Amino acid sequence: MQIMQSETYFKVRAFSDLRQMLRQSVALYGNLPAFRYREQPDGEVIKRTYREVGEDTDALGTALLGLGLADENIAIIGENSYRWSISHLAIINGVGISVPLDRLLKADEILPLLERGKVSAVIFDQSYTDTMITASERFPSIRSFICMNCTDPTSDRFADDARWYRFDALMATGRKRLGEGHSEYADRPIDPEQIASLLFTSGTTSMSKGVLLRNRNITSDIVALAGVVKFPVGTRMLSILPLHHTFENTCGLLYGLYMGACLCICDGLRYVQKNMEEYQINLLIGVPALFESFYRKVKDNIQKQGKNELIQKMIRLTRTLRKVKIDLRYKVFGKIHKAFGGKFRIGICGAAPIDPEIIRFFDDIGVHILQGYGLTETSPVVAGCNSRVFVPGTVGHPLSGITIAIDNETDGAEGEILVQGPVVMAGYYEDDEATAAAIDKDGWFHTGDVGRVDEHGCLTITGRLKSMIVLKSGKKVFPEEIEQLITRYPFIKESMIFGDTESRGEVVINAKFVIDPQYMKCEGITEEELVRRLEEVVREVNMEIPEYKSIRNFVYSFKDLIKTTTLKVKRNKEISGMQEALDRAKVRLRKITGKNIDLLDSILETRPLEDIGSGSEKQPEEKSQSTDDSSADKSNP
Repeated sequence: MQIMQSETYFKVRAFSDLRQMLRQSVALYGNLPAFRYREQPDGEVIKRTYREVGEDTDALGTALLGLGLADENIAIIGENSYRWSISHLAIINGVGISVPLDRLLKADEILPLLERGKVSAVIFDQSYTDTMITASERFPSIRSFICMNCTDPTSDRFADDARWYRFDALMATGRKRLGEGHSEYADRPIDPEQIASLLFTSGTTSMSKGVLLRNRNITSDIVALAGVVKFPVGTRMLSILPLHHTFENTCGLLYGLYMGACLCICDGLRYVQKNMEEYQINLLIGVPALFESFYRKVKDNIQKQGKNELIQKMIRLTRTLRKVKIDLRYKVFGKIHKAFGGKFRIGICGAAPIDPEIIRFFDDIGVHILQGYGLTETSPVVAGCNSRVFVPGTVGHPLSGITIAIDNETDGAEGEILVQGPVVMAGYYEDDEATAAAIDKDGWFHTGDVGRVDEHGCLTITGRLKSMIVLKSGKKVFPEEIEQLITRYPFIKESMIFGDTESRGEVVINAKFVIDPQYMKCEGITEEELVRRLEEVVREVNMEIPEYKSIRNFVYSFKDLIKTTTLKVKRNKEISGMQEALDRAKVRLRKITGKNIDLLDSILETRPLEDIGSGSEKQPEEKSQSTDDSSADKSNP
């Protein structure tokens, strides 16, 4: 077993629980802005100071206790908002257990989770009213339904049903109770070992696991983060990722409040760049897709302006100057910075691998993208690059106080990543068997991820045990490694590498490429040219990897891969769907290599197999998608 530990670089203030942490921040940062947000994308910016956050948290907590919700499970579902944040803070700081639900779930997925989670109250956005009406009829055990943004003052539901409340009215009740001397919320003791959050992992509602995080798990992760990264008080952070996810919840909301940041709530994905400009964002927590989109926009603009050579020359110059402690990146690349508000300096990236070239490019122009790693079960972050450890393509060192191990005795060899420390969850909700399988008798949490320690002593993630392909020779292939190499090709939106067992028992490596039709249209790429480009991609990728990992066959598609709400590809479902189509057509995948698999069912009946994907069929139109995060996933470390 290869053990990894890290140093603590910065002094961290001591606190025993999340309520004490918040109260310290209120005392330290008082009248500094804690939140900036809008009620509507075209509305005025509202500011709430740290002192007001403390007061609002106490008011809502007092009101919730007044409803008899002490020690109960309380669900929250809705868009990122100030009310969502205050609801979560109030619950975990003295009421009960917060149960954040994925806002992209459908009604028939939300209802089973409300039942499984044994919730006694739900705090929800108005858009979920119909679902909550069904829940109120089906689950009499839910005693309170609290609408965060009800805009209909005449709704009969709130007048006729004693279980229904408006958030703002409840806040007013809480303030009144505080004024009358009710101190039960502030006086309630918090045991660091008590459960603070119940978080359901992505997947079907019957199969998703409920992760139980103690108060101590979350505070330990805040301390671990603070020990290796430090940002100035007043740092402006943009809240983009959904707050129900631990990545944004711990790293964005809670760690942001610990360090005295100003949390600016994004108006939606289509407003990211606009919000970055107007709020002059310094730090952004995101997933690879977000930073990849930034990268492509910048590179496209450089290309259109014919400035590729100039930019490369300036990068070489600024690299040389930095070696002698002269940093001119912000002046030299000022126009690029201006597009992001002029103050963007730090990106924290998690949930999936990101192309190291993107990290290097942004570092060259003055934006430090720090890649991290973790899971919901580890509160979530356990490793990451920082200002002292920065190796693109890796997730750096363990955070302070956390131990990581590679389950392989050979130095540098791959193995399952294990985690030990105070950030490891209490267990899976009502599932002792799954808990015992995940956390061994020595307290090691088995992540299911595979990695290795590189020559810099940094952790590199190479794949997932569940997606691992075992060849007939016994050698192992991790699809994620190959997929990462494919991300550099802009006409390929996404890809999936998978194994296929041929008649003689040999396992071959195949690829499914999802094509960006908009890119094809803009660049005037025909399907004949597309196939030639894909063949070139396969040749280039195969040259970079060992021969046994080489891609043998490929198909392409214009349909997005099937994903969870957190944008993780459902590999099994994708593969079984392809296999069903191949079985109907009575062909093996190698017979249609280089073809458009979308057309398999419809064309095999009327045309010879060799004609499929020949370019004569009409190119599928891209399905229009709203980029507003009200209809769209974002990715866990």
